[in-house]
Amino acid sequence: MLKHYDKEKFTTICYSNVSRPDYKTQKFKNYVDIWRPIEALDTKTVGEQIRADGVDILIELAGHTAGNRLDVMALKPAPIQITWIGYPNTTGLDTIDYRFTDALVDPVNSTQKFTEKLIRLPHCFLCYTPIDDAPPVSSAPCLTNGYITFGSFNNLAKMTKSVFDTWSKILLQVPQSRFVIKSKSFTSEKVKNKIWGLFQKNGIDSSRIDLIRIFPNTYDHLTSYSLMDFSLDTFPYAGTTTTCEALFMGVPVITLQGNSHAASVGVSLLSQIEDQDQFIAKNIEEYINKATELANNAGFIQELRQSLRQKMLDSYLCKASSFSENVEEIFHKVWKKWCKKQAENK
Repeated sequence: MLKHYDKEKFTTICYSNVSRPDYKTQKFKNYVDIWRPIEALDTKTVGEQIRADGVDILIELAGHTAGNRLDVMALKPAPIQITWIGYPNTTGLDTIDYRFTDALVDPVNSTQKFTEKLIRLPHCFLCYTPIDDAPPVSSAPCLTNGYITFGSFNNLAKMTKSVFDTWSKILLQVPQSRFVIKSKSFTSEKVKNKIWGLFQKNGIDSSRIDLIRIFPNTYDHLTSYSLMDFSLDTFPYAGTTTTCEALFMGVPVITLQGNSHAASVGVSLLSQIEDQDQFIAKNIEEYINKATELANNAGFIQELRQSLRQKMLDSYLCKASSFSENVEEIFHKVWKKWCKKQAENK
């Protein structure tokens, strides 16, 4: 979005609340007109800076996650304030006017409550940009291993008892299959033993479960998708970045349709890519069936492996220029609406 915005129509200012800048920070910095570090600044100072900068539309990207600056949003330093991408629920702040989403992840009949007015972007609420030096897609490991490897690189906190129970049922139905999970928590033997124990309670020997630590860089992390034949999404909190990464590395993802934003992200992502909506399950039984059916078709897995990256790159999910144009159009609409309201109130 920052790379593709219309520089003749928009001025972009980023308020960076980053305590440890890295090469990605510098990359983003190069895309925008003004970059302001605010990590060490108090609420009032940041609010005054935003007002002095004359910001018309202020967007926060963290919600109730670590390092957020909702304290600044509470001051309402800009006429229009929007929350987007970083948090799958409402901020609860009446000073934030809108929340960007889409019609799949937050359908019009959703019962999830938001204090913000929802603006549903066309197609998907986000777009994905792969790293510049991405590793090549590997062959499906089942072709050389002789067995199927399921996997999930989602945050361990998203893996509920119901998730482990479901994965165990799949492993029981697919003889000799294995499961690979990657987490920074696996530096702890105690955590690893706990995860192995959850599978063992369901009759799965720990020798079938590979628990690996995170890798220090994105390239090696993406390369590790060569260890799995396909990915099983978590629920009711689905993956986002991990799902995009798996798809980009040619790894199909089976996701479970949910009734909230957090539970439905996988539905939105898979629906953008040709033929991938076939891996959206309506219930746990269907989730299990899709996994076991796919596991019995190594040829199809390899076919998916070789075509998925290009299908993803050709999809709206990776069309940043089109995505940016749609978002910019909405920026203009909400700004004109605000201006009209101000004129009517005079």
